[in-house]
Amino acid sequence: MNQESVTEFIRKSINILFVSNPRGTSLGVLIGVILDALLGLASPILKTVEALNFGAIKMWHLIGLGVVSMNLPCYLRRKEVDQSIVKAIEYIEEQKKNGSISDWQANQMYVNLHNKVLESVTLDLATQETTSSLDELVTQPQSEEKSNK
Repeated sequence: MNQESVTEFIRKSINILFVSNPRGTSLGVLIGVILDALLGLASPILKTVEALNFGAIKMWHLIGLGVVSMNLPCYLRRKEVDQSIVKAIEYIEEQKKNGSISDWQANQMYVNLHNKVLESVTLDLATQETTSSLDELVTQPQSEEKSNK
């Protein structure tokens, strides 16, 4: 792996973390910066400990620790994918591998599966209320003054 691909992988990972858990990731970065400041303040005291070299700990180590610690609970609480969806994906892959279906048929099956999953998604009450109020705002007819022009 060259340096450019490593940088791209890190950039994509950070983007995913900020999209999936923006509050936790932001707090993790903040915690890392605060830990770096505290480590800098306590460095005279920590230098007396000869068993550990605290000078080797860089800010990005602490930011990484903060981000991981803030995103770990969300990762552990994630929900499992419904087994029927997993079986459907495995079936499509098996049929594609056997040559029973072509690439475009497999893609169409994925699209159909995607639509079925989206149809079955249910929102919690607060999200449903927000969604319905947004729908009302978007679908409201324009005032008669604008329609007459």
